[in-house]
Amino acid sequence: MATQTSSLIGVDLSGAGGTTQLFALGTLASGSGGSTWQYVQATSTLVTGTVVNIGAAGTARVMMTAMLTGIGTGVQLGFAQNLINQSEFAWVATNGVGMYVLTSASLTAATNDTLVGFGANSGRLVPGTAGSVGATAFGIYILSSVLTSDQTAGVPTIATLVWPRMSQGQ
Repeated sequence: MATQTSSLIGVDLSGAGGTTQLFALGTLASGSGGSTWQYVQATSTLVTGTVVNIGAAGTARVMMTAMLTGIGTGVQLGFAQNLINQSEFAWVATNGVGMYVLTSASLTAATNDTLVGFGANSGRLVPGTAGSVGATAFGIYILSSVLTSDQTAGVPTIATLVWPRMSQGQ
């Protein structure tokens, strides 16, 4: 887990969410390994690796392909790195090495598996081999393999995040 490298006092990037707001929503923090984190409030319970859409007001909503309609690549993605309960305040990763990403299909590390969206299970990326869902993820490089045929269960895997984003119609 990343450790804070910015000068903000009281930032705990390894801790789960809390019910007390400690920072302004949307605050950014730097972490080890070149990671970037954003302070959010969860609108639902987020498990480790859940992909979220960070709204302008600093809320983290479970990401679904339908959220891309009409906004193209203007979606700020974040990734829960631990359990965050609904209405809690926490830090989500927006860039970095060795971050958890929730997936719902088998992926092979260090290959060119194209991540294409969220399938039937929101907040979980699926590869192109799982079927087209109308969007493509960029800036997410899978570092550890995931072996599952169950497309309804989310499996966290390790990835490098470099300005992760979604684009429609790719």
